[in-house]
Amino acid sequence: MIATSQIKYFKKSGARLYIPQKIIEDPAFPFEDEAIVKIEIKDKQIILSSPEWWELLDWNEMKAAYNALPKETQQKIREKNLAPKIMA
Repeated sequence: MIATSQIKYFKKSGARLYIPQKIIEDPAFPFEDEAIVKIEIKDKQIILSSPEWWELLDWNEMKAAYNALPKETQQKIREKNLAPKIMA
């Protein structure tokens, strides 16, 4: 399914992108109403996906919790540049 839309910028709150009804009704559209969606830009494309739990947290506010995570999870957080700026 392909559709076109228009992006609208707002000075104080960011931007909104309207997704046409025929796209969200397509069985391949993976998101429900009110879903939290991760938005990435890669190679000039917008990619929508479901975020991992650790992508939803501000690790700068939770340095001790970050330090207690398994090394594998810490690595994933670092790879996404979400690790605390100054380690506790």
